[in-house]
Amino acid sequence: MTFLLTGFLYGQEINTARFENVVKSLKIDRSKIKEEFCTEKKMPNAENSYIIVIPVIIEQFEEDYIFKLQNYILITDEKGMIKNKYLDPAELTSDAVMLMGIGIDTGLYTISNGIRAFGVTVDFKGSSNPNPYSSGSISLYYPEGKTLRKVLDQFELNVSRGEWDTRCEGEFEDNHSYIIVDRTKSHHFTDLKIKTVSVKSINTFENEECHEKETSKTTYRTLKFRNGKYQ
Repeated sequence: MTFLLTGFLYGQEINTARFENVVKSLKIDRSKIKEEFCTEKKMPNAENSYIIVIPVIIEQFEEDYIFKLQNYILITDEKGMIKNKYLDPAELTSDAVMLMGIGIDTGLYTISNGIRAFGVTVDFKGSSNPNPYSSGSISLYYPEGKTLRKVLDQFELNVSRGEWDTRCEGEFEDNHSYIIVDRTKSHHFTDLKIKTVSVKSINTFENEECHEKETSKTTYRTLKFRNGKYQ
């Protein structure tokens, strides 16, 4: 019988028995785990394998929403036995710009012969109404031995920002990037082409109506594999 921990942010679900076995193996202080951000996803390219992300608090402040954490990123079998373990050295800070969600991306990131990476995404949102802000980033990993190798570090996929009078007038900018696995290679790893769509909006209040003027452009750049990571 399968039991799921539910009620997590964005409706994330994680198998209870698997989760408990992982926590026991890691010997983590349960009170340090940010359970609302724990998530898992089955690996599509490996049998009996699950990617699990367990965020652990390394610093907590008086306000509940202000903290720093690091992610344990694991690959386990169905019962929660750990195959690959990696404590990401990157620290995630939630403060006025709050951590909103952590997800797993199992897209087709075939970055070298026999190597398919997966992504861990992180979303933040600002708390200011006059200056709205949100962002999302992705890091890429692949199994190597009994750990994971990180090849892309917190690459910004989406960012939205603006400044307005909270009624109509103001300026906004949205940038959305997409990762395209290219045909070319650098140091035996596939290049990653980044397509970015940028939209700028200007709102003005005229004749008792709010008017929006929008412009957009698309740009491309390429991330190449150098010194052990994409940059």
